[in-house]
Amino acid sequence: MSRKTKLKIIPLGGLEEIGKNMTVFEYGNDIIIIDCGLAFPDDDMLGVDLVIPDISYLLKNKDKIRAIVLTHGHEDHIGALPYVLTQINVPIYGTKLTLGLVETKLKEHGLLSVVERNIVQPGQEVKIGAFKVEFVRSTHSIADAVALAIHTPVGIVVHTGDFKIDYTPIEG
Repeated sequence: MSRKTKLKIIPLGGLEEIGKNMTVFEYGNDIIIIDCGLAFPDDDMLGVDLVIPDISYLLKNKDKIRAIVLTHGHEDHIGALPYVLTQINVPIYGTKLTLGLVETKLKEHGLLSVVERNIVQPGQEVKIGAFKVEFVRSTHSIADAVALAIHTPVGIVVHTGDFKIDYTPIEG
């Protein structure tokens, strides 16, 4: 890739709203998706059970998608996975607890045997296309949460996921 190749960061959900967390990182011919969440309907959305991000951009660029990387196991970060994976089946990466919660969803939707799942540890780095994703331990209201340091050809982007400041950490 030339230095003129741009890094695109495209939020498909989760900004200025609660839920539907999904951010696309695109560089050249490689896309990684960070989180794949849902939202619950507003009171005026009668007959709607769940709200998922608009993935039409992803469907148009399906051949570029290398993986879905998860920051933690809350519904607003993993809830849309079964619906997205039926249309875009790519490997998913997450910590042990996060993927444990995901596996329950995949089993319920008949996808457990067809989706590649990769367990990662905080501190681990994984090369995915043009990206190297570093998993950084993070404190949140659910265990096994991580932030991400996404190394790209044009620099490093830190994606925090959700976090809480722990003023009395057990491990210092």
